[in-house]
Amino acid sequence: MNSVARQMLVVALLLATVIGLFVAAQLGQRRLEEASARIELSAKRQQALAEVWQLLRQAESSQRGYILLGNADYLTPFQEASAGFDAALQRLEVAYTGAGASTRSDVAELRQLSDTKFAEMRQTIELFGIRGRAAALQMIRTDAGASTMSQIDDLVRRIEALDSGETVDASRRWRVNRWASIATTSAALVTSTGLLLLLSRLTLRQLRSKQRETERLAARQAELERLVELRTEELSELSSHLQSVAEQERSALSRELHDELGGLLVAARMDLSWLEERVASSDPEVRGYFKRVHEALQSGVDIKRRVIESLRPTLLDNLGLVPALRWQVAESCERGALKYRERYPQEELPLSPQASIAVFRIVQEALANVLKHARATSVEVTVEVAEPYLLVRVRDDGIGVPPERLLVLRSHGLAAMRQRARGLGGYWHMQRPAAGGTQIEVRLPLARVLAGEGAQAAGQRGA
Repeated sequence: MNSVARQMLVVALLLATVIGLFVAAQLGQRRLEEASARIELSAKRQQALAEVWQLLRQAESSQRGYILLGNADYLTPFQEASAGFDAALQRLEVAYTGAGASTRSDVAELRQLSDTKFAEMRQTIELFGIRGRAAALQMIRTDAGASTMSQIDDLVRRIEALDSGETVDASRRWRVNRWASIATTSAALVTSTGLLLLLSRLTLRQLRSKQRETERLAARQAELERLVELRTEELSELSSHLQSVAEQERSALSRELHDELGGLLVAARMDLSWLEERVASSDPEVRGYFKRVHEALQSGVDIKRRVIESLRPTLLDNLGLVPALRWQVAESCERGALKYRERYPQEELPLSPQASIAVFRIVQEALANVLKHARATSVEVTVEVAEPYLLVRVRDDGIGVPPERLLVLRSHGLAAMRQRARGLGGYWHMQRPAAGGTQIEVRLPLARVLAGEGAQAAGQRGA
């Protein structure tokens, strides 16, 4: 295998390693989303199960209070529980639709026992009205009602135990997958470093042995650079869809790329400059080749910088939220040929790091939706303080959101925005203004989003 073929092979392996690195990050994010969805489903199931059990207890207490005291007011909770019980059972069955066969069987048995218990309680109430308290109390003291309620309690505990076990198992699998993802990422970074060093060695050997092939190698290198840029753009689009729950991992990966890969590229440029001084060739072809290698390394630095910006915007960390938003809005609207208008506070808000990245990602996702779906010509971005909230609004003049989509969030991006707002104790709302288009509005409590003294000042103003 000649030197050019080896060089191409190393570059291809480097591209495959970088792509594998981002694929591993994407798979890790997907596993995190699945675990979060499983935990959310478990919470819904527990809520539905608790509602059914509470209604049964409410009905039983109301029935006994009515029979013991003979006051019709005590029968009202029983009637309310009886009226809402079928709906609660339906919600329970819907929540456990995707559960295992054993759990679904337990839910069905719970419905049957609940119907039996309600029938027994209604019969007791009717008996009280016909034959009086003594007959009703005698029926209550039988073992049938207590046995049914005991079976219901056992079923509720068994269903809760099964569901909790599945949730714990899902969490354990996620932790194992997370460590596997970290190991894969570390291995990919080490491999990339080795491949970069090998590529540098092959390049130096190519300089000494085949100077006459400069033009052909330059054309091949330009082709490879175009492929790298294309793949980098595709990977940047993928990384932009990582959810807010992975911001810490994004930041860690960004720092590692900056420290490790940036250091390698700088060291490579310094070594190349040293070699250029030692060789000190007057051959124009040799000097041209050194220049192109310098440019290739600079392109690597630029690519590294763009990847870091896609993972964690440096403007946000260095200058604050408003400059980062100005850059994001200008860049997005220029790409989509949109007119835009912005309104920000006159002074930079002392937001916490979590609130700053959340507001930035919300605006970023909203602008992405405008570009993809709205068919708009202009957009307005507003960030302002409206005591006791921080108001974030993105509005466009596009075709608007269909009414059915306002009721059900079918987009991961919209769900991510809502989750970010909820994570800070705020509210997310999407609507169709009377003038047309779509408006996304987020209200975040100042007491939660301001950092340090800013939060204390907000509390004093509220007092």
